[in-house]
Amino acid sequence: MTDLPANLHAVPGRLGATGLVDDRGLVIELVPSDEVMHLGVLRLSVISFMVDVVAGVTLDTDPEAWTFTTDLTLRMHPVPAPAKVTASGTILRKGKRSAHTLLEVVDERGAEVAAGAIGFAHVPRKPGDPPKPIVSREEVAARFNARDRISGPLREEAEIVTIDAAAGVVEMAVRPEVCNPAGTIQGAMVALVAEAATEDLMASMGTAAVVTELDLRYLGQTTVGPVRSRCRVVGAGPCPPVQVELIDVATDRTTTLAYTRAVPAGG
Repeated sequence: MTDLPANLHAVPGRLGATGLVDDRGLVIELVPSDEVMHLGVLRLSVISFMVDVVAGVTLDTDPEAWTFTTDLTLRMHPVPAPAKVTASGTILRKGKRSAHTLLEVVDERGAEVAAGAIGFAHVPRKPGDPPKPIVSREEVAARFNARDRISGPLREEAEIVTIDAAAGVVEMAVRPEVCNPAGTIQGAMVALVAEAATEDLMASMGTAAVVTELDLRYLGQTTVGPVRSRCRVVGAGPCPPVQVELIDVATDRTTTLAYTRAVPAGG
């Protein structure tokens, strides 16, 4: 269950998500709070956690293999946070080595909030790996009860530190509070670092912006850290794409490549 936090007291487990199983399969819901918003809009990294759980839990059924997220694409409407969001998925392909799921996120009226796709790789467990929990969809749904929520802004809870806002450089330590059971940074926390780097870069350019597009390629695990961002603007215009590399400072290795886009708040 590498898409889950190592424990439900970790940051991803305290975002306020709840779960249920119905004719759509595992469904994750969330009533947005101020702590998981940025400029009044639900963070795309929070949505990435919801869809990661929906797809990952459904596909991760082999006790002898880890199911790692390899890539994630999300597009979000930059609208004020709705009263409730619901994430569900449809399996596009389920193979022995990889799998892909189509993602849908809607509000309480059924209107689209975000959409995208996610891919996974099945990697055999090695001797000495941490024990792998096998949890059913129903058990996962029951564990997400939204009773224990983060009490401060998500960036602060994850302890993301701004190093150089004008260059989009932020940093996050590898701690159990942001890791999954495999001992590496949970995928949505990786997304949060890329999101934070983009926010800081845009703010330094005079634009208070929210990230609405996120393309992630998970290239390797960050187990030592800290993880640090490196950004560059791709192209021109008022809302240019941003390339974000996440580097494991301990190894100087790129562990994630992201392409993001942010739009002005209210835009």
